[in-house]
Amino acid sequence: MTTQIKFFTRLFVATLLLLSSCQKDDYKFGELTTPSKPVLTVTVVGQDATHPMGDGSGAVLLAVASDHAFNYKVDFGDGLPAVIATSSEFQYIYKHTGNKAFTITVIASGKAGNSSSNAADVEVYRAFEPNPELVTMLTNNSSKKWRVDKDAAGNLGVSDVAVFTPAWWAAGPNEKAGLGIYDDEYTFTASGNVFTHKTNNDLFGKKEYLTDFDPTLTGTDDYTLTGPKASDYTETFGYDGSPTEEYITFSNKGHVGMYLGVHKYQVLERTDTHMTLRCVQAPGAWYVKLIAIQ
Repeated sequence: MTTQIKFFTRLFVATLLLLSSCQKDDYKFGELTTPSKPVLTVTVVGQDATHPMGDGSGAVLLAVASDHAFNYKVDFGDGLPAVIATSSEFQYIYKHTGNKAFTITVIASGKAGNSSSNAADVEVYRAFEPNPELVTMLTNNSSKKWRVDKDAAGNLGVSDVAVFTPAWWAAGPNEKAGLGIYDDEYTFTASGNVFTHKTNNDLFGKKEYLTDFDPTLTGTDDYTLTGPKASDYTETFGYDGSPTEEYITFSNKGHVGMYLGVHKYQVLERTDTHMTLRCVQAPGAWYVKLIAIQ
């Protein structure tokens, strides 16, 4: 009996010691300070006075400053999932085409889930990424020359904007011979997107728009500008469009066919050696067919 009492006594003491050792540790978070309102610094890559919405890459840099923040959740405003990171610096590339405004929202989180937020607006330009087949067709991935396909029916034309064929007028083969259009050569160079227009010192177009070359001109109607003001020139070209439309653009005075003051041409048809382009200028839509000459 004495032995049993000693055994239960020892068991009781051991149980107390075990219970004592199993007490929960006293964890402390310390002061649960809410992160300060994030200060957002947004930089559009390539932004300057000439390119206020960036260099066309669609890239932005974001720096976030928030005291007591441990991580950040950033919604760049383009409908894609938010980015979550412990870093306070981000680089992001938008996927749109053209100019577009976004609202960037940042949530800064601290201890125990405490958080604060802020937002900033940004406008970003992203250049269109053309179909490689279009680039190859236009430039041969090096340099390629084109001219108006003067022997083709409808080498020039015009229609109502609502239709996509030259319904109002379509030039017959060589109809505009001797007016300073059929001898022009257009060279597209892939490196640097360089466009060279060999004019042979004459340009054909609408007189009211040829004032871009000679500001002294007055009046309207078809006109051939000759002399030094119609000399060869070189500038850049680019691409624009969507998954279903392709455009060739020019930076300054660049054009193909008649000069209409327009510098954006939709590609309606294209092969390795031929293309049909369309531009819009009052009173309608204008057409030109080109043929490769090298």
